[in-house]
Amino acid sequence: MSIAVPFVNRKEELGKLQNSLQSGTGDFHVLVGPSGSGKSALLDRFQEQCQEDGVRTVRHDIGEPKSEAAFIYRLLEKWDQALPSSKWDSIKERVKSANTEPLVQAAKFADPALGTGARIINAALSGAVEDESLSNATDEVDFLINVLDASLDERTVVIIDQFDERRLTEPVSQDLGRVFREIARKSPANIVWCIGSDHEFGKYEDKINHLRVGPLDSAAIEELLDKTGAYLGEAETDGGQTENTASFVTEITNFEGPNLTKQGLVDEIKTRTKGHPFMLALFLQTVRDEDISYAIRDLPMSHQRIRDHLEGRLLDRLDPQEEDLMRDVCVLEQFDSKLAAHLSGNTVAEARRILTNLKERSIIREVESISGKQTFRTHDLIREYLQGEIMGARERQSRYISIAVFSSRLYELTNQSTEEVAAGPEIDSLREHIKLHFEKVLANEEAASVVSSVYSACQDLDYIQQSNVEDGLTHCYSIQGSVPLPEAIESISE
Repeated sequence: MSIAVPFVNRKEELGKLQNSLQSGTGDFHVLVGPSGSGKSALLDRFQEQCQEDGVRTVRHDIGEPKSEAAFIYRLLEKWDQALPSSKWDSIKERVKSANTEPLVQAAKFADPALGTGARIINAALSGAVEDESLSNATDEVDFLINVLDASLDERTVVIIDQFDERRLTEPVSQDLGRVFREIARKSPANIVWCIGSDHEFGKYEDKINHLRVGPLDSAAIEELLDKTGAYLGEAETDGGQTENTASFVTEITNFEGPNLTKQGLVDEIKTRTKGHPFMLALFLQTVRDEDISYAIRDLPMSHQRIRDHLEGRLLDRLDPQEEDLMRDVCVLEQFDSKLAAHLSGNTVAEARRILTNLKERSIIREVESISGKQTFRTHDLIREYLQGEIMGARERQSRYISIAVFSSRLYELTNQSTEEVAAGPEIDSLREHIKLHFEKVLANEEAASVVSSVYSACQDLDYIQQSNVEDGLTHCYSIQGSVPLPEAIESISE
C-alpha cells in the first residue's frame, strides 16, 4: 500500500527560521542541499507554521525563467496575489494608461518571452510612470525593493524555492545569485527571506545565513518509521507473534541476519538509503504490507543504483494508467489535469483522478500556479529518471503536443476582449513554456521539422485547431509581416 510520507525532524532548522520572526531585522536564509534533501518539505512546514501564527507569506517557485527581470516580475505577481493592496498593483494600472508601446517593442526584441513584465518594469524605470518613490530606482532589483518598501510594515515571509543550478542556464543562475545578494543587502527590515537552493551563493555575504539541509539521522528515521508504521504491515517477532512494525518489537524474519532489533532495522535502512529523505520516501512507497525485510534486503549499496532501483520499484507499483501518464507528462515542469489529459490520451476526469491519487501518495505535489488552476509538479529526480527512460520519439511527441496546447491557449488569451486578460502573467508563462520546449527539440531537429510536427500533433487532439496554434506561435515569437514561422523561430533561438 502506498503512503504519504510525513514530515520529521529538522527541529534545529525550523527553530532558526522561526527565530527570524522575532528579530527586528530582515533575515535572509538560504536552505542549501541537493535535490531530494527535504528543502521543499522544510519550507512547506515553515510556511504552514507562519500561516498558523498569522504571519503573512508569499511563496514563489522559480521555475525556468529566461532572465532576472522575468523572475522579478513573477515574484511581484505572487506578491500582488498574496497582498493585493501592494503598490505593484497601482503601478500596473498607471502603466496601462502610459505611452509604453516603444518599451513594449524593445522588451520583446530583448526577450520575446518576457512581455508584460518588461513593459511595466521598464516603463517605471524610464520615467514613463511618474512616482516619487521610484525616482531612485536604477534597475529591476531597485524597482522590486521600492515596491516592497512601500508595502505594509507587518512581518512578511517570502519563500522562494527551486533555485537549482542544473535547472537553469548558467547566465540566469549567476544573474539570480547576484539579484539575491543585492536583495539581502537592501531588503526592508520587516521581510524575512527563505531561499531553497542546491548551491551556496553569497558565501562571503554577511547578510546571508546558510542552513545546510543534510541527511536524516537515526532518530529521525526511527520517528519516520514510527509515523508510517501503521501502513507497513506486520512483522513476525522472536516469540512467533505478529506486531505492527510501528512498535518494532524485536526481530524481523526472512532477513539475511538473525535477531534484527529495532535499532538494527533503523541502522540498516539508514545505511542503504544514506539517510537521504528522497530515497527514504521512495523506500516507504515500495514497502509492501508483509515484506519490509525483503524491501531492505533488495536495496543495493551504490548511491546511484539505490535511486534507480527505488524509482524502478515505484513505477512497478503504479497501475498502467498512472505509469503512462507519468511518462507522458514528465517533460513538463508543471501540469494540470487538462494538459495531462491532452498528453496521455485520458479524459480530463480520468487525468484528475490519477493526479489526485498520485498527490495523496506523495509522488507528485501540488504547487501554486499563476492561472489559479490546480497544478502539480513531479519531483525533479523522478522527472530525470522518467525522461531518461523515454528518450527519443515519445519525449519529442510529448513536447510537440505541449507546444500545440500551450500555443492554442496563448491564441485564446490574446484574443480576449479585455486588455487585462490579454496582458496578464499567464500570457508570459505560456510564452516561456513554448520557448522552453522549442529549445529542447531544436537541439536535434530543424525548426521547420519541429513546426511541422507540432501541426501534425494537432490532428490527434480534440478542439485544437492548427490555425490557432499558428497564430499563438506567431504571437509568442512576436513575428511581424510575412516572415515564415520556422525561419523566425530558428533565427531567434540562435
